[in-house]
Amino acid sequence: MRPAGWLLVALFSVGIVSACQSTGLAPTEGRVVGAVGCTVVLPGPDHIDTTGFVRWEYKQNENDTEVTVVLYYVASRELDILPEYKDRVVFSMSNWSLGLKLQLADRGLYRLRRQEEEKNGKWIQLEVIEPLSKPKLFRNSSLAGSTIEMVCNVTVGRVDSYQWRKDHKPLSKYGHYQLSRNNSVLLILNATQADSGSYSCKVTNEVSENETSLELIHNDSSAVVSNGVIWGVAVITAVIILVIADGNLYSE
Repeated sequence: MRPAGWLLVALFSVGIVSACQSTGLAPTEGRVVGAVGCTVVLPGPDHIDTTGFVRWEYKQNENDTEVTVVLYYVASRELDILPEYKDRVVFSMSNWSLGLKLQLADRGLYRLRRQEEEKNGKWIQLEVIEPLSKPKLFRNSSLAGSTIEMVCNVTVGRVDSYQWRKDHKPLSKYGHYQLSRNNSVLLILNATQADSGSYSCKVTNEVSENETSLELIHNDSSAVVSNGVIWGVAVITAVIILVIADGNLYSE
């Protein structure tokens, strides 16, 4: 016999947006955003030279000393790549762009510098962000008439925003819903049977989005109460019969 209350019927992933969709986008105001495991392309200059050399430089913070990631000798077409970048860097000899398959440690500042240029070139800020894992939805065991709490939890990646929906529609701002902990927790106050339905939590950041849904159904308590009364009456009746039988036995 199931107790009265709220049942979690199904939990499933609704949709995922690939973290690599932003691959190859041009920098915006000197900033490029990419996801771990994806490839970004840092653009080359407007025109290229036929002599000398060119280098891509990197430093993690503004005050750090730069290191040379790629050194390219134009005339001889010789290319030197820093060992820790060798298996994940693609340098274009035709336009001097730099393709980089990202690790989290790659975040920092990058710039392209020609042989004759002083160390005052423009830096590009590279942001490397972890794609979000599938969110998991948890709820407490509150019964109808009390508060139900749903928690949307993501174990990998930094979430920029949480969005909740019921039956594929945004939650009413004027209903008995409350959000807390940066909107990762949904509270349904004084829950009733009308709150049954499909609830989903959508999480997003700059490189990915993910959504998970659960079906919440109220288990009608009236049948459970009726069954309880029937069983209670049956037990009491059986006890009375045994007492009467026992009394008759001793009276003989």
